[in-house]
Amino acid sequence: MPADGRRRWAGRARAFGEAARVRARRFWDGAQPTLRQLWWTEEPVTPVTTVDRRVPEPLAVPAQGEVYVFLVRATYTWSSDSARPELFGWYVDYFQRQATQRLHRLAVRYAVDVPPHRPRDLHAALTAALADDDPPPWTYAHGEVTFTCEPDVTVHLDERVRRLLQPYWEQRIALECERDLARRRAGYAEEHDRRDQRDRAADARGTPGGAGTGPGQGRRGAQPDGPVESFTPLEPLLPPPAPRPAPGQRSRADGPEPPAV
Repeated sequence: MPADGRRRWAGRARAFGEAARVRARRFWDGAQPTLRQLWWTEEPVTPVTTVDRRVPEPLAVPAQGEVYVFLVRATYTWSSDSARPELFGWYVDYFQRQATQRLHRLAVRYAVDVPPHRPRDLHAALTAALADDDPPPWTYAHGEVTFTCEPDVTVHLDERVRRLLQPYWEQRIALECERDLARRRAGYAEEHDRRDQRDRAADARGTPGGAGTGPGQGRRGAQPDGPVESFTPLEPLLPPPAPRPAPGQRSRADGPEPPAV
């Protein structure tokens, strides 16, 4: 191809490329607003707190003398606002063993000085320890995920100690029932005596001159203004008069007539 032809085709190619670049730039500038609306933007995630409660098997801790044990039951409340819901259970299972060991060490420390028949003392000691020495909530972290744990503790007797204490408590309950029954009977007797005294005072106020009629006399229990006292029975009817005798006859009251002479 002659040199003039090559130069002519090269000029046309440069002009065509320049026009294509201008059109592409115009198209891109016009499409920018639409593309910005279509771009994916992630909105800030609002933290959601997930809560779960676990009740594992009770912990057996030796009591004083290390012959009997206490049963420590705990309810663990787990919460987190940074864990994904689908992984929440896995994290709780992962941290549950650490929380159980933590509570077990605390219970063993205080149970060794408590007699096996006094679970209330161990419960008070554990409550004080959780409030002062190792207060909840307990915090556990794994990477960027953070969990909090709050244990709720109760203490129960060993079953062998329960069987030994059962006769004692049965006798104590029976004695308390008898004492309550005697207290009620004494209260009823006092109330009856007070009622009798009020009745005697009412009888004394109802007699003339203010003098009583003596014990056992008069009607007891009726009030002076009651319907029984306000009723006055009629006097008994008098006997009918005797018929008058006829003239020349004597009445039976004068005696028999003398015999005729």
